[in-house]
Amino acid sequence: MNLLIAGCGYVGASLGQEAAKNGWGVWGLSRHPKSIEGIKPLSADLLNPQDLDSLPQVDYAVLSQSPSQDSDNYEKTYLIATQNLVTALTGQKLKKLIFISSTGVYGEQNGAWVDEKTDPCPKDENSRILLKTENIVLNCGFPVIILRLSGIYGPGRNRVKSIKEGRVKPVFSETYMNRVHLVDVVSAIRLLLDRGLPGEIYLASDDEPSTEGEFYACLHQNALINEVPKGSDPSGTERRGKRCSNHKLKSLGWVLRYPTYREGYRALASL
Repeated sequence: MNLLIAGCGYVGASLGQEAAKNGWGVWGLSRHPKSIEGIKPLSADLLNPQDLDSLPQVDYAVLSQSPSQDSDNYEKTYLIATQNLVTALTGQKLKKLIFISSTGVYGEQNGAWVDEKTDPCPKDENSRILLKTENIVLNCGFPVIILRLSGIYGPGRNRVKSIKEGRVKPVFSETYMNRVHLVDVVSAIRLLLDRGLPGEIYLASDDEPSTEGEFYACLHQNALINEVPKGSDPSGTERRGKRCSNHKLKSLGWVLRYPTYREGYRALASL
């Protein structure tokens, strides 16, 4: 099987390495390709259609681009780049195309649970652009799957390390956080390449959304951080944010290596 990954960044590079280890032919498309074991680099600016004229023939494509420099914005990175990619892939007989989106399209939901049937309610322009890009991809004529990710963490994206280095301050609030470990993101994409149903939207998040207060208190209790979250007494405060359900993806057979942030951050503490 041959796989094209557009955007070989945090998610794309990990996915490509995993697929290559399992015998896939993998091409990684990026503006400034890096040498990544198992991935054949393709240099292209997704905003320049001419750079996409000679894409390899592949069975699957995963669009996982993200802003990588100051001049990038969501309209260029997602909307325009995706339109160019879909056009460039016209004529290929793709078995599946997966677009990596975000649970940010749900916006503020007052602490309620959201899933794939929940109407998106983008709260900012970036989320509106993501939702518009999803719709373009779903109507492009390929067998398409949309994967909405909650906040990704893992090696290189470690909140504990950021706190210890003074780059992040713990916040005690009743706002919900939703997370998913990089390892589980990759396994979700691999599962969708294998079993995902075209035309469907899936949501990848771990089993336990938590408030910011709960999250930081747990890190402190387990001696992962020294600072105690401080703030006003949240009793009686309305909970905000949203809680992301992973039921649909788990019903497809998704098994998380790190079901909650507790397991995930214990593993990161040893790195």
